[in-house]
Amino acid sequence: MHRLTHIGARSKSTLADKLRNAVGGADYGKSKQAMVSGSLAAKDENLKLPYSQGEDFRELYVMPKRKLRGQTQLEQATGRAEIKTRSRFDLMDRLAERPPRSEEMDPEKQKWTDIWPAARTFSASVVPLPVRMGSRPNVEKRAPFKKEGNLELVKIPNFLHLTPVAIQQHCEAIKKFCTPFPPELLSDASLTPSVLPISVQYSTYIHQGTNIRDIRSRVITMIVDVASLKLSENALEKLVRLAGKRYNQETGKLTIITDRCHTRKQNQDYAHYLLTVLYHEANKQEAWAELKERSDNLRVEFDGSTTKSKLEDLIEKAKSAGLKTDEKALAEFGEMWKTYRNTEETAEKTREYGRQMKKMLGI
Repeated sequence: MHRLTHIGARSKSTLADKLRNAVGGADYGKSKQAMVSGSLAAKDENLKLPYSQGEDFRELYVMPKRKLRGQTQLEQATGRAEIKTRSRFDLMDRLAERPPRSEEMDPEKQKWTDIWPAARTFSASVVPLPVRMGSRPNVEKRAPFKKEGNLELVKIPNFLHLTPVAIQQHCEAIKKFCTPFPPELLSDASLTPSVLPISVQYSTYIHQGTNIRDIRSRVITMIVDVASLKLSENALEKLVRLAGKRYNQETGKLTIITDRCHTRKQNQDYAHYLLTVLYHEANKQEAWAELKERSDNLRVEFDGSTTKSKLEDLIEKAKSAGLKTDEKALAEFGEMWKTYRNTEETAEKTREYGRQMKKMLGI
């Protein structure tokens, strides 16, 4: 009983009607359509709708009017439909229609900058190079994979848009917006610090990985020649105190390293900001700065020291006694004394200090 009920419910479905039409022909479909139109006409007479006045019934479009797979198979099995043979999708079949662009290209006559003007993903049909990439268990027996359909070449960035000819064209395009580099600096590198006192250094890293970005590329190193800032003695001392270990006493260079921000541009702007703040803070005069004493200096100066006053008294006594004195020797001794007191003591500096003392005293 259950099986008969299931068949009766199934026979009333739309799929069963379509299969019945396909097997029974067009007579069954016409009789079914006449029966449906007759029932609709009877309903129209009762309801007095516009259908009874001769207007066609507008069928609701719910699904496209196409044949189902079962109907198509039945028609092909009974010989009422033509069996269409389709070729299997293959990459070589598509390439057979037209050869790749790389094979039609003449490398000697073709301009590569027109083919690859900007950065883009690798395309095997465009690049006329036998590029291979991938890993094999034994490379000596089997070469790496070809460029056709090679995902490894698609993953990594390429620099096919930065050929020497392309770089030269870019330089020629922006040349009118730039000023020529001073030829004197190219011939004499010693003039560079005086003309270009600030130098910015950064590094760009290229590696193979899931991410082309490297966190080390954001680091900015700015080197400034402090002498070019033209600071006073007090301002220079204040800047040295603020800079701390970033200032090199031997070279007179200030090194600022910034790596706090996420991008290189942000770190470069931050380095310029720090230099601006250091310069203005060094030139700022405070009321408490006037209370500074000699013992507060970073370096021991020869001028105003007890050693200089004693040597001057000794020279005056020698002059009064009729002895010859050399004032230049006193100035040279002052420079040596300043170096000896403010730098690390070595045996060579101690011997030089003794020679300058004997020269000044005429011994």
